[in-house]
Amino acid sequence: MSNTYGGWAPQDPDRGQHPYAGQDPRRAQDADPRGQQQPARDPYGQDPQPYDPYGPRDPYGRPANPYGRPDYQPQQQPEQRDPQPGVWGQSQSRTQVPQQQGGYQQPGYQHQFPEYPAAPGAERQPDAEPPTVGNAWRWAWGAFGASWGTWVLMSLLLGIAQIAVILLFSPSTMDGLMNAADPAAVDAAQAAGQTLEARALGAAGTAVSFLLQALLYAGALAATRTRKAAFRDFFMLHGFGGLVAYSVIVGALGFVSTVVPMVGLLVQVVCTLLLLPVPFLLLKGVGFGKAVAGGIGLVLTHLGTTLAVFGIFAGLAVASIFTCGIGLVVVAPAMLLVGAYLVQRWTGDSVQA
Repeated sequence: MSNTYGGWAPQDPDRGQHPYAGQDPRRAQDADPRGQQQPARDPYGQDPQPYDPYGPRDPYGRPANPYGRPDYQPQQQPEQRDPQPGVWGQSQSRTQVPQQQGGYQQPGYQHQFPEYPAAPGAERQPDAEPPTVGNAWRWAWGAFGASWGTWVLMSLLLGIAQIAVILLFSPSTMDGLMNAADPAAVDAAQAAGQTLEARALGAAGTAVSFLLQALLYAGALAATRTRKAAFRDFFMLHGFGGLVAYSVIVGALGFVSTVVPMVGLLVQVVCTLLLLPVPFLLLKGVGFGKAVAGGIGLVLTHLGTTLAVFGIFAGLAVASIFTCGIGLVVVAPAMLLVGAYLVQRWTGDSVQA
């Protein structure tokens, strides 16, 4: 067909040609067995996925939009912020939680929980100072001042209880006090107190008195962990069987000191010095045999420090006589706190600063 200018109109080179013209007939037959155009295959030979009216599916094959709503939007979790930014030294940036579809959790995803500030008092660090007498003394007075009312009250109550036990287990002393105006009655009471039975009964009273004093040991050991001692801490008597056995040793030493005045007193002082750490070790749950052997080993290893502490306590106890014993209400807890501090540090445990 000619155009208006007398020439032939150019023809479309592809016009009227079969879609697979110029190709291998076998490939054309495979691609279009019925003469219809088929969708292109995947280059790896896999058939394309059929059209899903519910949209994309989650990793478990469940439809993300089961109802086919055109305005469907995948469910998203709100951003989470740190309730107190910068508490642990982190930046105040937002934490984006991964999006989820269909309300199902994505595989391998773990929830991110917000961080909260530490409890009051938890910011205290363990005491890293060397376990010297000076450091132990400073820490003991600080711990005593942190809960001085509790310490004074417990010392008064236990002191009164110990006096009652001593009088109960020493009838001759009670008789002498009741008849203090009668010299003959006082002499008779003193003679009765020199008998072997009276001394044995007094030694039993000493053992019971130590069990009462063990409550103060428990409070001092608890103060090394929390610095402040509560009333319940004084009654946490772990290893009570070992404490009873140790009280028998204390009573026996008291009996020897009364039967053999000079030598017995020296034996009592030496044994008391060697066994100073034993009550603390028993309260820590150490067995009786290991506590005795370990206590003696600690004293021999730190003999200079132990002698200094023992001398300070003896001097303060003598000085409290001029205050009618009232000074022991403060001195006794302070010295027990010193002992608890040293035992904790000697055994490798930390002490709350």
